[in-house]
Amino acid sequence: MSKRAFHIYNIIILLLLLFMNLLVLFAFGISEGGINLSAILTIVLSFALWGAFYLLQFMRDRKVWRVSWLCVMVVVLYFWQTGLGASFGRWIV
Repeated sequence: MSKRAFHIYNIIILLLLLFMNLLVLFAFGISEGGINLSAILTIVLSFALWGAFYLLQFMRDRKVWRVSWLCVMVVVLYFWQTGLGASFGRWIV
């Protein structure tokens, strides 16, 4: 895979992340509680996580490095977005 393919994969993941976060903001907006600071913080942190993993992928030119960090990014963002990280943390403790 080339650099262009990795950029395309990361853009696709960013668009999915954007769609999911806009859906969450819409859900918070139509609820009685409204949008609070913790909701905005979690959404901003999800984009910060994406950006950090994006930078990590392109620190080195090895394909193994990029593929491994792409897979780690997908898993971490999946657990972050779905809230499964909290239940996974309860399994450990």
